[in-house]
Amino acid sequence: METVVLRVQGMSCQGCASRIERALTRVEGVRAVVADHVRGRVEIRLDPASTEHGVLVERISAAGFEVVEEARR
Repeated sequence: METVVLRVQGMSCQGCASRIERALTRVEGVRAVVADHVRGRVEIRLDPASTEHGVLVERISAAGFEVVEEARR
């Protein structure tokens, strides 16, 4: 398992955070997602063998938000 932390612009409310969480939980290999609109941060727990990192960014962009920084733990 791997944890990816993304800084995301455009989350202004809990509804925005929920939209990102729903979009990412549908990605194969994603085990957990916590989006925090106050901090502008999304933490994703995933199986790196079955999830391509670029797909996460694409899904967030498709939901109408912009990833501005990435970190892996």
